[in-house]
Amino acid sequence: CTLGLLSSFYFYGYAGFQLPVGSLLDKFGPRRLLVCAALTCTGGSFLFASADTVLIASISRFLIGAGSAFGFLSCMKLGTLWFPPQRISIIVGFTLLLGTAGGMSGSYPMSFLVDSFGWREAVWLTALGGTFIAFLAAFIVRDRPPKALENYINQHHAIGNPELSLWKGLISIIKKPQTWLLAIYGFMMYVPIAGFADMWGVPFLTQVHHMDKQSASLATTLLYLGVGLGTPLFAFLSDYLKRFKVALFCASIGALCAFIIIIYSPILTTPLAMAILFFSGLTMGGQFMAFSVVCEINPLSVSGMASGFQNLVSMTSGILLQPLIGWLLDLFWESAAENSIRLYSPAAYQMALTSLIIALILATITTIFIQEAYPERE
Repeated sequence: CTLGLLSSFYFYGYAGFQLPVGSLLDKFGPRRLLVCAALTCTGGSFLFASADTVLIASISRFLIGAGSAFGFLSCMKLGTLWFPPQRISIIVGFTLLLGTAGGMSGSYPMSFLVDSFGWREAVWLTALGGTFIAFLAAFIVRDRPPKALENYINQHHAIGNPELSLWKGLISIIKKPQTWLLAIYGFMMYVPIAGFADMWGVPFLTQVHHMDKQSASLATTLLYLGVGLGTPLFAFLSDYLKRFKVALFCASIGALCAFIIIIYSPILTTPLAMAILFFSGLTMGGQFMAFSVVCEINPLSVSGMASGFQNLVSMTSGILLQPLIGWLLDLFWESAAENSIRLYSPAAYQMALTSLIIALILATITTIFIQEAYPERE
């Protein structure tokens, strides 16, 4: 439970900064903000590597989350500024393809570094990457395209009122019922990533399906790989069919079937479990088409904040689900322990991870009420 609470501080920072970051991106552009964000992540990582108390570790996790809040939203903002609406789904797809490399590096490669050098040294090494990203953002990223391209983009986007305050911009977004449906869908679909891949997947696979630690880490890495590959695949599918709802529905129903097998099957071989987790990631890639819909139904002047609201609600699943699953595991704990570390039974894991199944069922139901919003403009 304590581990779940510590991990959730990342989501406090990440989710808590979504709306302010979206508003700042709408007003000032991404370049300078990305530089500051990358340096914040670097500082938070160094602090975490040096932490000797839970309080310091929690503060550092919060800083890392706050800096990370700028990453995906900056890409979404740049996408809406540099590309017409019909290309936003492709931007989302390739952004997630590259972004999941971070999730993958936090699983199997990070496990290798920790085993080789120790966890503090591993975090110090990865923290150096933030400095490199800050350098790239400062010298490569540009806030706006050339004037001719900007005029062309503005002809294809609804511009809106660029002078809206944070509060008025937020009101213009949340007064739309479709915004809430997409946000609820995003919340439910992110539950397996936040609750399983980010936190409880490796312990579950080692204790229930009897994998060794490195194989379990590789299995969760394959889930991230599936998400990274699945997002652009669903983007191309959406553009081919000119329908977003197909991607949203297939994502939820595919993930639901995969996690039912993973959680409730009494025995899974390691290769089969890896294949199913890769498939689950592949199908969950479709959930990020919700960001394309959010950008389409809101004007350009609040596209950053609209993406931020969608991401805020999605990331809230991590804040709630990681400690919730930990609490449920403690609730069904049968007093088994090894070296003062609690060992949970397969039944306890199944009861706790049923929360993932419920979330995916609700996500599938939500797609029924989401209206198609694929841009018809050419």
